[in-house]
Amino acid sequence: MDERATETRGLRGVPLPVIAVALAVGATLLGDSMLYAVMPAQPDAWALSIPAVGILLSANRLVRLVTNSVVAVVFQRLGQRGPFIGALVLSVVVTLSYGWTTAFAVLLVARMGWGLCWSALRLGGFWTVLTEASDDNRGLLMGSYQAIVRMGSVGGVLVGAALTDAFGHRLTLTLFAAVMAATAVAWIASSRGVTSSTQPTQTRPSDGNLREVLGDRRLLATCSGILITGLVFSGLLTASLGFYLSSHFGQQIAILGMALGVTTATGLLLGSQWLPLSPILGHLSDRFGRVPVIGGGFAVGAAGLLALALTQSIWMILLAVLAAFVASTALTVTLHSTAGDLAPPERRNAVVSTYATFLDLGSALGPLIGLSFASLAALQGLYSGAAVLLLAAALLFWLAFRGGRPGNELAEATATSTTERA
Repeated sequence: MDERATETRGLRGVPLPVIAVALAVGATLLGDSMLYAVMPAQPDAWALSIPAVGILLSANRLVRLVTNSVVAVVFQRLGQRGPFIGALVLSVVVTLSYGWTTAFAVLLVARMGWGLCWSALRLGGFWTVLTEASDDNRGLLMGSYQAIVRMGSVGGVLVGAALTDAFGHRLTLTLFAAVMAATAVAWIASSRGVTSSTQPTQTRPSDGNLREVLGDRRLLATCSGILITGLVFSGLLTASLGFYLSSHFGQQIAILGMALGVTTATGLLLGSQWLPLSPILGHLSDRFGRVPVIGGGFAVGAAGLLALALTQSIWMILLAVLAAFVASTALTVTLHSTAGDLAPPERRNAVVSTYATFLDLGSALGPLIGLSFASLAALQGLYSGAAVLLLAAALLFWLAFRGGRPGNELAEATATSTTERA
């Protein structure tokens, strides 16, 4: 860690630039996260069919297969601040669009606009973390960043679902847009005149070659792992949970003698995926190695998905969803850290954008697959298949990283890669 980073530490050793960018990015997730809780459970509010909901919830991720590379080039040429501010402003506009139109074409354009925003916001955040981190704390800082960012997701699904049940989606989304605008203004004002630490270093043109980046088998396994994680958790489970619950229980869920609206229940369960466990899990991966944490995450996630496919009990469903989302948190933060381990500065731009594209591909396919089958039996079959896929991913990752000692296998891989490129 350089002297500048040491002097700008925030809470519990987390650098202030990481905290600041995480808060700015987290606020932009309010509207997007709310849609995953509300739209599959209340498609009639937007006059949409379930397959149309699946398309909208995937559109922002599909467009990022292109915009990730475009934004990487823009950052390379212009730096981080200008594109980052533009993404903050556009995120407010698209959130308002979600609330004030039911036209599918307009909603589709808004979702694609959000995809462009998220490409810029995520890349800016990742660059901050990787610039501020060292080999000893990369998992901790990535986990801390993820925990702060996902506060916005928690607010979106929990507060958004509750407010929608009480006041409707239009007022809720308008309120969220106002909060996002205020947060964006605060970040712009507070960061004025500060030299960005996230501006990428110049890289050779060959670094953008997909074949070169994926020639590293460990990076290929990492990208495949995040694709499967995005497909199963961020995509399939997140998008289909509202439909799964309403198919099981109708619009009211009876629990502990109370009747809970299915939209509120969906929001509560989706919020559990962003429990503040990522700093702890990231620190564990720093200390004991990435491979054990990732292998455990795939195994626990597979058990949760299989339980959802088989159980009828509300209590087993709650436990299964919680297990699946804890696994998702462990996998996300540790795979992000693994990509950082395998991204030395001279090829960081290519690695980060390629890795993000694999994540988006999986996250985009999940809602399309899960919500294209409008029956509970088909969805339960998909959950069983997803469990098998997670176990296959665990085996793939272990084969790619076997032979390295826990705790230093990735440092050795990065050193070898850097030596070969030199």
